[in-house]
Amino acid sequence: MRALVPDVLRANSPADAGHCGGLPCNPVSNSFLRNAPDWLLDALVLLIAGICLFWGLGGPPIRDNNEALYADIAWAMARGGSWIIPHLDGVPYIEKPPLLYWLMAAVFKLFGVGAWQARLPDALAAWLTSAGCIAYGRYLRAPIAGRFAALVTGTALGYVLIARTILFDPLMVLFWLSAFALVVLAVHERRRAWLRAAAIPLALATLTKGPEALLLLGLIALLQLVFAPGAWRRVDLLRFYLDPWAIALFVLVTGPWHLAALHAQPGFAWFYFVNETIMRFLGKRIPDDFHTGPWWYYGPNLLIGFLQWTPVLAILAWRGPALRKGGALTASAQWARNAAVVLTLFFSIAGNKGAYYLLPVIPLVAWWLAVKLQSAWDEGTLPGLLPWLGAGAALFGLSAFALWLGSWTPQLHAHLLRVGLPPAQFAAIPHLIIGTAVLALLGAGILVARRLELGLLVFGLAAIVMVNFATDLAIAKTSDTSQKDVAAAIHAAMPGGAELFSWQTFEDHDASLLLYGFRPLRVIDSKSSDLWFGCHHTLQDSPCVSPAALVHARAEGRAVAVWVSRGRLNAFLETGLARGLQAMDFKDSVVFYGQRPRGSHAPLPKNPPVLP
Repeated sequence: MRALVPDVLRANSPADAGHCGGLPCNPVSNSFLRNAPDWLLDALVLLIAGICLFWGLGGPPIRDNNEALYADIAWAMARGGSWIIPHLDGVPYIEKPPLLYWLMAAVFKLFGVGAWQARLPDALAAWLTSAGCIAYGRYLRAPIAGRFAALVTGTALGYVLIARTILFDPLMVLFWLSAFALVVLAVHERRRAWLRAAAIPLALATLTKGPEALLLLGLIALLQLVFAPGAWRRVDLLRFYLDPWAIALFVLVTGPWHLAALHAQPGFAWFYFVNETIMRFLGKRIPDDFHTGPWWYYGPNLLIGFLQWTPVLAILAWRGPALRKGGALTASAQWARNAAVVLTLFFSIAGNKGAYYLLPVIPLVAWWLAVKLQSAWDEGTLPGLLPWLGAGAALFGLSAFALWLGSWTPQLHAHLLRVGLPPAQFAAIPHLIIGTAVLALLGAGILVARRLELGLLVFGLAAIVMVNFATDLAIAKTSDTSQKDVAAAIHAAMPGGAELFSWQTFEDHDASLLLYGFRPLRVIDSKSSDLWFGCHHTLQDSPCVSPAALVHARAEGRAVAVWVSRGRLNAFLETGLARGLQAMDFKDSVVFYGQRPRGSHAPLPKNPPVLP
């Protein structure tokens, strides 16, 4: 085990006073990895996280709603659109800042347009977050803490699945946690250089998801000032926070885009700063497009976020040693714990809810408990803790077996099929459960045998099995989540191209049509929240049209297709707009289409498919 902890840490460890033959008196056996250098252990952790985050990233199609919206905005930028004001379906979309769009657009330019390319920035950000945990642990002379936090962050199923989706949060978390970690070092070491360095990632987090990044870190820092200033006088700590150079660096990075957007887009200030930030928090955003939930909404979602690590972390919180006073490592754990509590309470109070809002809590909690694990090693109490951690890992493995057995009860069997679990994936459940449970129980046994690193690595492998199943399931449920197959059918029926209309709906059901070759998508009598601002600020070439646009297109002899969700089918049929059009039935929609009348010379729109 000597190779797992640097000599400098071992020499400063409280457990150093009681060595037996150069090893701690209660050694933790890890013969399989005894001679492994630290860099190899770090690489194994990052390899497991990388497989979870990148393997099969482009398998599932671009999904409707957020994925399709954000990918279309980046596609427009890559094709020569505005890099200042993001545009969705041809109109301004200023709900969020542009950094994620910029990165996706850059990837599109380098590697082409596709599902994995669009998801790459978020997945890479999550992997770099794991790498950052390792680097932070190295700096604080706590390599076990760094590796454990990195492994949890890179394999916790809920975190990984969100990171494999196009959202602002994984990228924001990378920058926000970097700023958070640097602020902790700055306060503990009283070094303004760290505080000024923190201004850069904080600014990038703000350019990723907006003012909330600054607000949340400022709130946490303020609460630390009020309730836990440590050795600081509160007035001195406040002056330290308000460092002019740190503020200047933040403004220097964030200011240019915000000023350019204010100049370029009428209505930007109210919609971006007030409507998207304050009104969304209060649950009064215009238009209403937010999700709500009870005050305990985030409890179950955090359990899903940690998933397989939940019992291990719970036992570590219960049985792990108390954090020793003093030291940067202890301070970082206390800040992380406090920040996790603040974020959970903040978003629980908010009027709108989203499971991904609490994404930063997973690495924060992982770091807090990772420091407790490091403390157990430093104090020589790890041998007594490992059987408990093994019990937590075994609990997850046994729960997986119980779920497998329960899936064969008539009631649960019928329920799984009724909610849309494809038969092939239902048949694969035994392989999923057995693979997950075997790895979890094997890891548990290795932990009980006092082989810390090997046990954790084997337990972490269970995430690969679960992610692979989730990927296969997402592909199998393409008809439920994406219009990829619908777009292919329209292209086959109308190989010369068609002007595509959508009846009333947009982001919730059919937005991926944009990425599969139908741009612009004309929305008849739009009820879209995401197009609301843009259509109200675009006088010409707006995608929000009236039924007259469809009538006019047909009168001119153009090839048209109209996508109609089944929930709005009767309303569409009552208008008579379907008269003379053919229909294609899909699971959740019907597409009405008509070829260009023979002899017509009206040009067809050029809409080649964008994604494979």
